[in-house]
Amino acid sequence: MSKKIPKELTYFLKLGDAVVIVDEDQFIIDVNQQYEISTGYKREFLIGLPVGCLKSSATPFVMYKSIESTLRNGKTWSGAMVNVNKSLEQRYSFITITPIEIKGIVYYVGVMRMAEQLLIEEVNQKQIDQKELFKLLALSSEMRDVDIAGHLLNVQKLSEKLLLSLFEDRTYNLSVEYINKIIQYSVLHDIGKSGIPESILYKTGTLTIHERKIMEMHPLIGIDVLNKISDEMNNKLFEDIEIARNIIKSHHENWDGSGYPMGLKGEEIPFEARVISIVDVYDALVSSRAYKKSWTKEEALSYLKEQKGIKFDPNLVEVFIEKVIGENSITLK
Repeated sequence: MSKKIPKELTYFLKLGDAVVIVDEDQFIIDVNQQYEISTGYKREFLIGLPVGCLKSSATPFVMYKSIESTLRNGKTWSGAMVNVNKSLEQRYSFITITPIEIKGIVYYVGVMRMAEQLLIEEVNQKQIDQKELFKLLALSSEMRDVDIAGHLLNVQKLSEKLLLSLFEDRTYNLSVEYINKIIQYSVLHDIGKSGIPESILYKTGTLTIHERKIMEMHPLIGIDVLNKISDEMNNKLFEDIEIARNIIKSHHENWDGSGYPMGLKGEEIPFEARVISIVDVYDALVSSRAYKKSWTKEEALSYLKEQKGIKFDPNLVEVFIEKVIGENSITLK
């Protein structure tokens, strides 16, 4: 008899790539349609089977030991594998497996991206919904936070509103193509958090100096993840990877130079990173998490005003407050 999975995990079954959910006893409790297509096995057949039955002799045994060791330590494992489907065809894929604890029970969510889904001719590449693809990559890196999907969507929506307001103002002479790329890549800003221990990432109290140093590594870890993804996909996924790099690496830089990881100041900070910094902080403040309470809209706006010229670009903060938050058409928490 199949187990009912927590509703927090059902979102992942709706993703466009192959997804398998495994319980703490290593039995498959659900898969999505793309997983059926990728493996050739029906959902009804897979549910209840031990996940070990899907192991392939084409994948080195030491890699499976690496997966077990990584997951046992509560960390996310990512890597490339050779899979064998029902028809005994070998297929190359990039897999991310993330342990997620819900109400004291640990589940494992595996997301599999088949190489042929991404390494295809240019004409077919344009048919991919890139916004959904980038969201998948972000979710793969931050799946330990069950609320992350909502945050990513909010960041995209608010970034789009802010950028369109700046486009209409003409002060920054922004192109539509540039704006679209920032919006698409915005969800990738914190992919480096996959390398940060949960004890630090979700700590409710003040971080120690050592913990803070580890946390401040996540933009650089994110660049490593981005480069790995780009290399795996043969550099065909990103139309302008430098914009993605700037967002990931510099969205924690502060206007006064007190941020990290490089201590950039003022307009040394890439424009796209300055935009995402404001939007990301605002949504994080007004969002509730298991490890923090939400701020009111007024409290969050007060913080943004206080940090003008300190953490944030003063002009961008003014536009965000006046043109984005001030519009009744936007639904805010």
